[in-house]
Amino acid sequence: MNTLKKNLASLILFWFSATAFAQTDQHIATDVKNAIVAKYNSNDFSGIYQLMDTAFSNHISEKQLTAFLRNNRNSGNILSDSLLKVENGKYTYLLTAEARNIRMNLEISPAKKISGFGFSNPPVVLSNQPKSFKSTNPLKTKLDLAVDSAAREYYRNPYAHSAAIGIIQNGKRYTYYYGDVKPDNLFEIGSITKTFTATLLAQAVLDHKVALDDDIRKYLPGEYPNLTYKNHPITLTDLANHTSRLPEMPDDIGTQTGFDPLRPEKGYDSLMFYATLHRVKLDTLPGFKFNYSNYGLALLGHILERVYQLPYQDLMKKYITDSFGMKHTYYELPADKEKMMAWPHGDNGREVPLQREGIFGPAGEIHSNLNDMLSYLDEQIKETNPLVKLTHQPTANNNGLAWGVRNTGTYRDVQHNGSTVGSTSHISAFPELNSGCVILTNSKANFGKLVYAIQQIARRKN
Repeated sequence: MNTLKKNLASLILFWFSATAFAQTDQHIATDVKNAIVAKYNSNDFSGIYQLMDTAFSNHISEKQLTAFLRNNRNSGNILSDSLLKVENGKYTYLLTAEARNIRMNLEISPAKKISGFGFSNPPVVLSNQPKSFKSTNPLKTKLDLAVDSAAREYYRNPYAHSAAIGIIQNGKRYTYYYGDVKPDNLFEIGSITKTFTATLLAQAVLDHKVALDDDIRKYLPGEYPNLTYKNHPITLTDLANHTSRLPEMPDDIGTQTGFDPLRPEKGYDSLMFYATLHRVKLDTLPGFKFNYSNYGLALLGHILERVYQLPYQDLMKKYITDSFGMKHTYYELPADKEKMMAWPHGDNGREVPLQREGIFGPAGEIHSNLNDMLSYLDEQIKETNPLVKLTHQPTANNNGLAWGVRNTGTYRDVQHNGSTVGSTSHISAFPELNSGCVILTNSKANFGKLVYAIQQIARRKN
């Protein structure tokens, strides 16, 4: 959902080597590696920086290194490690963490300081054949066979778990369940939540409670003279289409009491949320330059709560789930519904806890099942509801209100992805083709090819 939920593959891999390769006793390298692991697990990023050679620290600031390490703490604590190779004085380790594996490169100077350091993704080795899995696919029609072929490719990844795949074509629904999931299982839908928040914004516009070009400070508690650039304030539209220039997440995530790296937002309270907002410094005019911001969408959700004087879950129920016929969609998952969850798994296949987004909930807290999400998709395809139609209107950078909107010339592709520490999701609507698809998984196995294949299938006339 946020910076802390990015795969390492989506980051610029951090590597800096300040000196030529130096031959170092392996025992010294092991001691340094152990110190890095211990300090990383205890969030002592300053301590890691103190291990750096001056040639390294002259090029990489403590702030830069701390930001990089903090952004990767959603890997969880490092549980074990192994030495993969030693080459030209560079040591490569495989670190097994709670939610993903990390390849760490390390060089040590003659002074026993770190002269080279970096994290990267270890490659996932795909099997020649898909692993064994259960499926409800009847394998009777061309559509069934095409979906199964896409699923089999996905299950070549050894870390893939369960997937629920839904397609709508000409008003008819087709559902397929792979792995250990059933129709009543719930999934974390991650950032698809943002489209719900945008739908609530559209409702507020239609209710004449707000205007899309309103200065957001009109709805904030206190004064925020910093939320403007050359007299151009951030508007509600800017929050919804990621052009607000707010950061992706506050820079002090991870500093809250009781920080849990696998649930990084938990415990981050409203005082911290708005204190950070006071510290924001805009670097250019809002409304033009895209910068994906979970912080901005979360803020939008809380503005809408203030506008309506109702909590988010009540707004969602009143204006979306009740009217869309979604009876099994929840914000802040009730405890008695946990047993219905398709339990999430991290990049390395290990089980991870359910997320607790807290104050960032409007950017990623919703849980739903496939049938409900197909009802939501159906509304996006039909576009008969004015508030849905409003969220699809292009604003800037091929974005509607939260939705990505791409016009191919013959049809529009209205879509959004979702991701948490242990789940991935996708929704695409093709209104002109009267079709669309939903994919929900309880794993962080790469599902890019699966999304592309199912989109292709949904657009065909079978």
